[in-house]
Amino acid sequence: MILNSFFIIPLLTHILNTKEVSIYLIALQILNLICTLSFDWIAKAVLRFYEKYDLQERQNEFLSTIFWLSVFVYLIVFALYIFSKDILTTRFAVSNIVFALTIILVIPCGIRQALYQILRTKNNYMLYTASIIIYQLLFIAGFLALTNLLSNAAAIILAMIAAIMMIDIYIFYSLNLKTQIKFIYNKKILFETMKYALPLVLTSFCYWALFHTPKLIFQSSGQYLNTSVFGIAWTLATNTLNPIASLFMFVNFPLIIKNFEHNKNIKTYVTSVIQIYLFILFPLLAGICFFSSDIVNIILPKEYHAVTVYFPIFAIMIFLHEMMKLINIKYHLKNNTYIETIFGTIIIAFSCIINMHILINSPILGAIIMIITEIILILINVQVRFKNLNFINYRKVINTIVKLILTVTMCGIIVEFGFNNINNIVAIIKIIAYLLMTYTVLYGLRKKILF
Repeated sequence: MILNSFFIIPLLTHILNTKEVSIYLIALQILNLICTLSFDWIAKAVLRFYEKYDLQERQNEFLSTIFWLSVFVYLIVFALYIFSKDILTTRFAVSNIVFALTIILVIPCGIRQALYQILRTKNNYMLYTASIIIYQLLFIAGFLALTNLLSNAAAIILAMIAAIMMIDIYIFYSLNLKTQIKFIYNKKILFETMKYALPLVLTSFCYWALFHTPKLIFQSSGQYLNTSVFGIAWTLATNTLNPIASLFMFVNFPLIIKNFEHNKNIKTYVTSVIQIYLFILFPLLAGICFFSSDIVNIILPKEYHAVTVYFPIFAIMIFLHEMMKLINIKYHLKNNTYIETIFGTIIIAFSCIINMHILINSPILGAIIMIITEIILILINVQVRFKNLNFINYRKVINTIVKLILTVTMCGIIVEFGFNNINNIVAIIKIIAYLLMTYTVLYGLRKKILF
């Protein structure tokens, strides 16, 4: 995904005009919404309960129930999507072929989500990482091969379909699953899955609205450049931070669940996980904030210079959101995901209403409101405590944050004063120098920072 940020996105911005870029980004958000309402929450249920039923030797029964639930949910979402076709094709300038291809794309994306959760339960991070890299390469090759045959937006979506289907097949055979899907379902498994996962649908939808409503507002009003600027800034930030954060969660979340179910004390472990998350990602976040202008000038055309402003704002937001996932693991451990849903629904709904009224006139203020919303959610969720589940030492976490802020700020100032020339070659060297210096200093101070 980092490859996507620093090669694929710049490539598309140089090939496509701003309207084509905006249509591509809106199609991705539609896809994201469909997956959010259909397969994502089911995939999370696979992660939460797969090991339980595997230990009971009921894997076939569990996965068969999940499969037929997925089919039923997809048919409902598919019907709703078809019902909204006129709105999408007229108000958001999505062509019929892009609309049709997006529907098809949902299926391989949903299969990949479920397979990724199984990879997580098996702690197979090497296959996970390899699949992401292979997908990016297949996607680039597919797009370049199709760009002369179809419209640019359609070529992109079709290339994604082909690449993801190949990855699904690759992962499925690599896992060597012996499960046979049968025409059966278990009512208890179905009830347990729905009770745990249904609140996640509303939670995920609320976050989708918070993250992507601005682009829909701009697109519906014909502000294609603003849609593209917001979308590219979001994509750059997501694809820079999420690969590391996702791999981090990929490794640790199943272990936390396993230790919890075996009645082990997880406070020290979870606290260390959050500290290491901060230790690894905070310098990268600071680098985006310090050198956003340099990065944007190097990789994007001049018309996207406004990305400089939104790139660090969205990077901060994503950083906070991924950290909140670690804090909110308690809801998943207790199977009380509805608590997170209640807070998210109320606060994000209020934030979105405000944003709908100010975004057109003040996009920067709208982006800042998104960050404030995330901070409020973190502060509220930190206050929620479960009996016998005091699983994070927040004093240690705050201590780590303060020391990291001081360290990265010092390194950033030193590097900035050491490189005065602003040409692209020097900018690249400056960014590399900052990362090398910061991580070297942090490695030397790791015992004091992570203590």
